[in-house]
Amino acid sequence: MASRSKCRRVPTDQLESVVKEICADDDSGDEIMIPELDEVDSDNNTVIDNDPQDSNDEHLANTSAVPDTPISWTYGDIVPTIVPFTSSSGVKIDITHEMQPFSWIKIFLDDDLVTHITTETNRYANQHFNTHELAPHSREHNYKYVTSDEIWTYLGIVFMTGIDKSPEIEDYWSTRPLFHTPWYGQKMSLRRFQQISKFLHFADNDARPADCEDRLYKVRPIIDSLVGKFRNTYIPEKEIAIDEGMIAWKGRLIFRVYMPDKPDKYGIKAYLVCESTSGYIWNFEIYCGKSRPIKELVVDLLGPQLLDKGYHLYQDNYYNSVELCETLLQRNTYVCGTFRMDRGAPKELKNDVKKLKKGESVFSRKGQVLVQVWRDKRDVKLISTLHTAKIVESAKTNRKGEKICRPEVIGDYNKHMRGVDRADQMLHYYPCSRKTIKWTKKLVFFLLQMAALNSFILFKNYTTTEKYKKRNYKFKDFILDCVEKMTEPNKHAVTPPQATLKRPPVKDPENRLEGGLKVHKMVHVPPSNNKKNGAMRKCRVCAKHKIRKETSVMCASCGVALCKLSCFNVYHTKKNY
Repeated sequence: MASRSKCRRVPTDQLESVVKEICADDDSGDEIMIPELDEVDSDNNTVIDNDPQDSNDEHLANTSAVPDTPISWTYGDIVPTIVPFTSSSGVKIDITHEMQPFSWIKIFLDDDLVTHITTETNRYANQHFNTHELAPHSREHNYKYVTSDEIWTYLGIVFMTGIDKSPEIEDYWSTRPLFHTPWYGQKMSLRRFQQISKFLHFADNDARPADCEDRLYKVRPIIDSLVGKFRNTYIPEKEIAIDEGMIAWKGRLIFRVYMPDKPDKYGIKAYLVCESTSGYIWNFEIYCGKSRPIKELVVDLLGPQLLDKGYHLYQDNYYNSVELCETLLQRNTYVCGTFRMDRGAPKELKNDVKKLKKGESVFSRKGQVLVQVWRDKRDVKLISTLHTAKIVESAKTNRKGEKICRPEVIGDYNKHMRGVDRADQMLHYYPCSRKTIKWTKKLVFFLLQMAALNSFILFKNYTTTEKYKKRNYKFKDFILDCVEKMTEPNKHAVTPPQATLKRPPVKDPENRLEGGLKVHKMVHVPPSNNKKNGAMRKCRVCAKHKIRKETSVMCASCGVALCKLSCFNVYHTKKNY
């Protein structure tokens, strides 16, 4: 096929000179064809070529079906070809419809997971005591290893604090009439709760490889456990959605993000795959500061369990692109959502958008990929491999009482994109995380809330017990029923009680009162905990008087950390310091 020459507008008074210029530049010797001039625009004195053979290919109604020919953008609309949905949705484990709420939450928070938390908490406590010197009157001398039963009770109290909100954690054990709630003290003492909170751990620090680059190593066992259970317990229905969720965090963290459109603007971002109808969180991935192609992210989130099954995926403009739509079409997965024009839209469509008036729409299609722009108060940019460009009436009306007409893409997007929003909304109703300096605890508590939400969704869908089928049985009631069972004594797998960590009493060296300054000299505390400088230890004299004070100097002979001059002199001159 001969290539078509490009046409340009030429003023009539310059036509002859331009033809001579073309003839002078042509070395082929072939005859130069000059098209007939059908019309002259009198306003600007330019020639307009009206030859139908040279019209823009993008206005053709149908795309080319010739093999090995790239599909071009057209202005013609087609009805997309949708393959049947072949996935078998529903619960994939053995259940009974009479299961109580606590039995459902144990599908995700099972005894194995609680036992793992118990083991790692005890391991971390032991590592702490072996590497830190305790003050003589420290409460940690009488610390006992935690049991699985205590971890269940601890988690029950944590869930309860999301419903019963108080400013400080100590307020739950307060005896003041305004705060007094005897339930907390009956289940666990404040001191024991604080001890477990201090040593709560989820992975073995000593087992971390030297070349490990996983920024989520400390919470990786919890993430892997919950992701596997979320995906293997339930398969979502045809409509699914992908969006971001936020775990509030304002502390220092290398992968903390800022998202101005979220209620919690600073925090840890999570990509969530949810069922559109129920909000069930089927898969998630925590963003840890390392960006990767959006196409790769979406394909990994869906995985082989959802690809090639005919799923309809709804997502916003952060994910959507023409390239992603074409990739997912090859895997029999269809996309609908908002769109950014710099993600593959044709230039001609961008120019046409500038001429739109309110209520008007313009579109372009590349095979089954539809890009459409509708002018409302602002431009609404859409992409879909599911819909036509048809404009339909919506249920909404304007101020005059007239039906609002809009593209059919918008109606389905608004209907099915609510899955992630519904899940995010439910998670923010009863947040159980507290202010802490450890981001790991904040993240794990958020993941446990996700497990509770998924349990509630499945429970409401599959229970046949009449009192639970009522509409007024809410997520709060589900949590309360679970907390009652979680905090019952001796109802769970209990690890054998461990021996109390009894530290030997702190002994002073026998020669501390001998030798004077010739023997006892002040030196800097040697570096510890991989710190090259600035190592600090508790002053022995201050600790005996129940004063928490750290110092950077010590006695070279006694090996005891002491404050400069004052405590140093008292320690080496008085028997009862």
